[in-house]
Amino acid sequence: MNKKAYLLALLSLLTALPSEAQSVADTLSYTATTAYRPDTLSNVQKTNQLLLQGALSAAPLVGIGVVQNIHNEQIRTIRYGHYPHFRHHYDDYLQFAPLAAQLGLRIAGVEGISKSPWQVLTADVAATATMLAVTSAIKYTARVRRPDGSSRNSFPSGHTAMAFTSATLLSLEYGERYPWLPPVSYGLASITGLGRILNNRHWIGDVVTGAGLGILSGHIGYWISDRLFGSTGRQLKYYNEEPTPHLRLYAPITLSATPSQGEGTWSLQGRHAALGVEYTPPKWPLYLKGNVGLSTFRAQEGGDGLGRSAQDRYLSLRLGLGRDLRLWRGFHISASASAALRKHVGRATTFPAHEPALYMPASSVGMGIELAPRWRFTKELGLRLPLGLDYYPSSYHLTTPQRTYGLSPVSFYGGTALEVYL
Repeated sequence: MNKKAYLLALLSLLTALPSEAQSVADTLSYTATTAYRPDTLSNVQKTNQLLLQGALSAAPLVGIGVVQNIHNEQIRTIRYGHYPHFRHHYDDYLQFAPLAAQLGLRIAGVEGISKSPWQVLTADVAATATMLAVTSAIKYTARVRRPDGSSRNSFPSGHTAMAFTSATLLSLEYGERYPWLPPVSYGLASITGLGRILNNRHWIGDVVTGAGLGILSGHIGYWISDRLFGSTGRQLKYYNEEPTPHLRLYAPITLSATPSQGEGTWSLQGRHAALGVEYTPPKWPLYLKGNVGLSTFRAQEGGDGLGRSAQDRYLSLRLGLGRDLRLWRGFHISASASAALRKHVGRATTFPAHEPALYMPASSVGMGIELAPRWRFTKELGLRLPLGLDYYPSSYHLTTPQRTYGLSPVSFYGGTALEVYL
């Protein structure tokens, strides 16, 4: 290569490099989006990419729903302990509320991303048909018995799938114009899923899996509509490990164990379900956390459960501080400390007289520490695995016909929690 050609090659290389005025963030952003620039994609490529993004956001939720089946009996125990006679069928109607809102807005002349009402209607029909076909096929293949024993078509929840299909259809059509609509619509869908559990019609795994299938069905509906009409008003969005939002919700489901002191194989077994919020103030290295939970406790002998006490029910409040550390891409680990208040709200009314008697204070104050690996798999959703211990200095003991056992003030817990980033 002669000197002139060498200089020309060097000049070309230098002009291709980012200038000093370009920020590192701009360079990273360009790198993350070069592969699929929206202005270089055809309509078919764009709709396919949108479907892929929707599928990737729904698939982890379906997987988590399958895993959450390990908590089925635990959630049913809490439900029977706190709300054994819950019978309110709002979930039969609330599942359609987001879809009704979407159609109502379009009939009223409010423009969304679709060019015509027929394109909206096509998406709705295609999404609903997809949801019905998929959930029915799984229901009558898996044949899981419902919690109330009425039939073998529990998994997944069709009501929840319809609710999240409706929420996705509303969010895709009007979410860009009204950013507050997706949280509201998915909140209503979540209340529908909660109703299915409280009404003893579905397990927790049915509901979470149904939510994922509903989101997927909504995206498939718009993909079909966009392909048929040859255009889409939706825009591709790229999630490239954005900073963790200041506000997030989480719903932990955990099991706890409190060993007895001294000799004996008795332990206090706890089942817990809670709803919490975490908030990171601007420029703070720490986040604030709090949750309200329902718990049931029962003393149990050994691992076979031959000896058991009556079931005690508690309401808990927990407040604390934590620190979140990023490990790699969407993987984080959180460490937190909290103060907790626990209040007794009831006990099983019927149990044999020969069962051991568990004595727990009416209310108690304690503290705890927690370590939680976390995976943020989409911009809005994540999963955490909380592991921790609690310390309650109040006296707990168990009286059996043979002797009285003291229980340790320290308990250990672990479980799973679904996260929603706001």
